[in-house]
Amino acid sequence: MVEDKRMIAVLFDLEDTLIQTPWSDFQRVKEFRRKTREKLIALGIPSCLLEGIERATLMRNKSYEYAEKNFSRTENERFHRELEEFLSEYEVDSAKNSKLFPDTIPTLQELKKLGLKIGLVTNTSEKAVNIIFKLHGLKGYFDVVITREKVKQLKPSPEGILLVVKTLGVNDFFMVGDLLFDVLAAKNANGTAIFVKRDFQEKDDPPADYVVHSLIEIPAIVQEKLALRK
Repeated sequence: MVEDKRMIAVLFDLEDTLIQTPWSDFQRVKEFRRKTREKLIALGIPSCLLEGIERATLMRNKSYEYAEKNFSRTENERFHRELEEFLSEYEVDSAKNSKLFPDTIPTLQELKKLGLKIGLVTNTSEKAVNIIFKLHGLKGYFDVVITREKVKQLKPSPEGILLVVKTLGVNDFFMVGDLLFDVLAAKNANGTAIFVKRDFQEKDDPPADYVVHSLIEIPAIVQEKLALRK
């Protein structure tokens, strides 16, 4: 018996997976990491907590945990509000200057034809996602969208992926992303990781189940795995 396709989902990261953003400029990334560290410390996060952490996402995950445990309710609300204001400036600019990869729409259309559920799990904000959806006409392709406001921990935590899986009611999934954190989140949630390696990305491949150079390759991978379940 063939497994019901409705019980399988394909999940996507957004930035530099489906759309190209200014974050492909590493100098911009370095500046953002530096300013994120400075902002977190200014908001009351001990500098020692952030020592040795390079990625802004991991700095924020650590800081969210610290604020939850050590700040009063009022302090925690202020922390999140001011950090969101800081992040919004970068994310909205990135969203407005994003470009749609040419393989995105054809791939999403093909997956829809296969009758699969499609989800989005992103570390960016709902505001930025809405700008990107409107700019590139992407909204109608997704059955569920998880932005950072809906989770306590960002990828590489599996929290966002597990929330999608629960919401869709599926028992298996593929996670497609352009970063190590996407792969780790998929693995932490016991899913199949597909790493999209575009020309401007880091050279080392993460421990993904599949490495592709175009999203166009993904429907065939999904169909191949479905065929093995007959």
